[in-house]
Amino acid sequence: MNQPWLLAQLVVTAALTGLCWTVQLAVYAHFAHLLTTSGAEGFRSYHAAYVRSMGVVAAPLMLAEAGLVAWGCWAAPASVGAWLGAIAVILIWALTFGLIVPVHNRLQSAPDAPNMAQLNRLNTLRTALWTARTGLLLGVGLAA
Repeated sequence: MNQPWLLAQLVVTAALTGLCWTVQLAVYAHFAHLLTTSGAEGFRSYHAAYVRSMGVVAAPLMLAEAGLVAWGCWAAPASVGAWLGAIAVILIWALTFGLIVPVHNRLQSAPDAPNMAQLNRLNTLRTALWTARTGLLLGVGLAA
């Protein structure tokens, strides 16, 4: 791991991976229970606060990751690892903003079990992508 940008990517991506696993196991898994115990209004209040807080935490990390992966592709245009990482980040962003954010919007307006299940399934895919990206960065870093 002799290149600072590669180490920076690993740190940021590992942080996002850990955050995503935490959300998957500790937050989304309990949304249905929260709706049952708190009702629709209680859920909406919690969900709105959650979305705001998560944006403050995740957005800077996601922007940093995107910048670092772009830098990696520019600095090492022949690197298959850099381009695989870029593809993973593009897929994560498409999944997040194209599918997951709309589900959050539906949950905010009308919380229900089917949307919660869909959110959980989509986040499982996002978690797998970030986990794979972290593994790729570790592999590239160890090989360097």
